[in-house]
Amino acid sequence: MELRHLRYFIAVAESLSFTKGAEKLRIAQPSLTRQIRHLEEELGVRLLNRSTKQVTLTEEGEYFLAGAQRLLSYSDDMIESLHSLARPKPASINIGYLPNPFHRALPASLALYEKEFPAVSINLFGMPSLEQVRSLKAGKIDLGFVGIMHPENAEGLEFRTVASYEVVALMPKNHHAAKRKVIDLKELARMLFIILSDNCYNGYGRWLNKTCQAAGFKPRIVQTADNESVLLQAIRSELGVALLPDQIRNVTHENVAIRDLRPPIRIDSVAGWKRDNESKELREYLRVIDRVRRKTARPPRR
Repeated sequence: MELRHLRYFIAVAESLSFTKGAEKLRIAQPSLTRQIRHLEEELGVRLLNRSTKQVTLTEEGEYFLAGAQRLLSYSDDMIESLHSLARPKPASINIGYLPNPFHRALPASLALYEKEFPAVSINLFGMPSLEQVRSLKAGKIDLGFVGIMHPENAEGLEFRTVASYEVVALMPKNHHAAKRKVIDLKELARMLFIILSDNCYNGYGRWLNKTCQAAGFKPRIVQTADNESVLLQAIRSELGVALLPDQIRNVTHENVAIRDLRPPIRIDSVAGWKRDNESKELREYLRVIDRVRRKTARPPRR
């Protein structure tokens, strides 16, 4: 028994007519009649009752029809799946990012990449840094804008600094240091600091400790905020001060003073990817990032 025999039987059984079945299959009716007879002989059962006026299904025929339809449907699905595998896959790249306002590298590189590779589908996923690491290792995303430092427990991943931003100090407007346009980081040594959590800005706490220790003091942390809105509200409430990339100027910050630092301090933005990811789209995106970084790099403020 072959699949074509099932198709012949189904055509007759569904229309209950050899004539209509032959028309549907586009074969001669005598040939179709012979094929159905051969099928019945092979199975050893009668599938159809025939008379000069009508064709009906026997009990065995009804049972065989249901099974034949399932088997033929499965065969068609399998063939379609094989064809899908053979068809070229549409080019795409999946990018994870921390949803905060401090990404200049992401929108700038997106704009250039879309311009140069319009056929590539770009899929963005806002997710915390640790989730990005898991997704990179699992191959769910190709590239992750993970924060300002390499995440811990990131074996098998590679990282690259994709941007560097100047840092500003945020404090309540009535703070005595806010009277000056530029302040020395050491002047904040006695202040309480508000920091962003790793979920919001991975590596921020480690960066702040390192930066303040280079200035001769250890920062006293009073609050860890999950986003920049909570951090700004804490500063407005005069709970402490913070250091952030200067993009924070673009966020509404009523009653918060933003001041430059002397000497200038910079903070990095880091992207990561799986070391054995051979995606051509990923390599092209990394090259675009390098071009954007060279184009937008600014000399340090004197």
